[in-house]
Amino acid sequence: MPQFLKLLNTCLIRINGNKLTSIAFKNAGAPSSPSEDLKSGNIDKSGYVDLANRIHNYMDSNGNAPNFASSTLGKIQYETLIYLESRIVYFYAVKNVLPNYAVVNPWKKSTTQPTNNQYLRATKDAPSNSQTIINLSKSITAGKTTENAKATAIFNWVRDNIAYSFYYNTLKGALDTLSSKKGNCVDTTHLLVALNRASGLQTKYEHGICKFSDGTFGHVWAQVYVNGKWNRADAISPRNTFGVINNWDTKNWTQLGTYAELPF
Repeated sequence: MPQFLKLLNTCLIRINGNKLTSIAFKNAGAPSSPSEDLKSGNIDKSGYVDLANRIHNYMDSNGNAPNFASSTLGKIQYETLIYLESRIVYFYAVKNVLPNYAVVNPWKKSTTQPTNNQYLRATKDAPSNSQTIINLSKSITAGKTTENAKATAIFNWVRDNIAYSFYYNTLKGALDTLSSKKGNCVDTTHLLVALNRASGLQTKYEHGICKFSDGTFGHVWAQVYVNGKWNRADAISPRNTFGVINNWDTKNWTQLGTYAELPF
């Protein structure tokens, strides 16, 4: 990504100067601690060209990307700069002219826009765009660098912190389940789905008729997409681990459906 930012800046500067020559690919280091203090607004052409020149000079002098760049709207974070300049260069690729202005939003707002991926989208009962959910997800997965490590940490947290309570269908949703620290299989799964999606992990619901030691019941759990495959995640029992279910007979059950958003 730092190299990509370097390419974007060089490209933008050359387009603005009508010097459409090839660009030598150069190494660039990552920023040490990106930060942002920015209000939404527009930056005109002279403003974003000036940004590109300053970032370009900084990276030439320091060998790494900046944590932020100052603008009339405030400090623009490293990731926001990449997103901003990508859209400007793409506009040029489509229109063959640089835009008169570019819209800039803080990075948190940019990354909580609706997604076309149904298994990452926030829903009423699994509001993965809630700041409460986002903050908890970040706290749980802090220091985890792989999808499996993140999914396992989230599963363990929900399993170990949410007590089981018997009732039918959705009653609380993810946020009230988190607040009360207890829920049935449906509401517990809402929380698990919300936390996973907030962490960028595709997650869906699975619904079936399952045989437990005390009888056969309708049941809901999650599936999380990790390392190229869907993994079962049933957090209502301490006997279960991420990807492994021990509290009901997984060899003798009936699937009733899988869902991006649970209808009950």
